[in-house]
Amino acid sequence: MPRVNLSISQSLYDQIEKAAKKENVTANYYICEMLEEKFGKSVVYDYGAAISNMVDEGKKMDKEFTLADLPTFADVNVVIRDYKIKETPAQVRARLGKMFNEAVRNGTAKGIGRAVIKRNGKDELKFSSRAAVYVNTTSKSKKK
Repeated sequence: MPRVNLSISQSLYDQIEKAAKKENVTANYYICEMLEEKFGKSVVYDYGAAISNMVDEGKKMDKEFTLADLPTFADVNVVIRDYKIKETPAQVRARLGKMFNEAVRNGTAKGIGRAVIKRNGKDELKFSSRAAVYVNTTSKSKKK
């Protein structure tokens, strides 16, 4: 996938970032979405809706989970096929993963956190087969 490097003023970036946060997406995706609406595809993958769905699905999990455990993430192939979206499942999943992780890290995915393990007396982020592991922080099983 080609990359574009933009140099913009800090005030413009701040406005874009603020608008993107309202949509629960990254500034990068927000800009891409505007460009796609203006010049691109007639049907695009709705990352904002997908992230929102994934957060809701994560809040229903009663144990640790990876993104592959969430129906929205698992069904990317079906959505792409049914809507004839011109992105590959790998591209969509990569972007969803980055966006979800950023939402968790920034606290906009309220109720979802990264799972941690104790290693040598320190808390470290947990992974399963190189996939980030998340936890529903409001789950009764978490509150012991």
